[in-house]
Amino acid sequence: MSALIVVPLYLIAIYSIFSFSRSKESKSAKSELVQFKALSCSAVVFPIGWLFMEIYRRFNETVSLENYRDFMTILLPITIIVYGISLVLLRKGLKETKAIE
Repeated sequence: MSALIVVPLYLIAIYSIFSFSRSKESKSAKSELVQFKALSCSAVVFPIGWLFMEIYRRFNETVSLENYRDFMTILLPITIIVYGISLVLLRKGLKETKAIE
């Protein structure tokens, strides 16, 4: 069920990442800052998700290897989705600052 939500968002995020990397505006110094901020937003998703899974496993009940593997398999695309969304939002902010200047 979660794959029905994650897979389309993952594909949209991959498209936005590739379209940003191929655009002319991605070569400027401001866009490198946008990419760095987007990476810093998404870099915390995987460790925090892993931490929540470990806390649940240690304090509540044991988790089967299959469920643990499924959770980790979903966590990686979620990290990429967060990167793509933050890249799009920061890119819009970059365009708005160019319009002001």
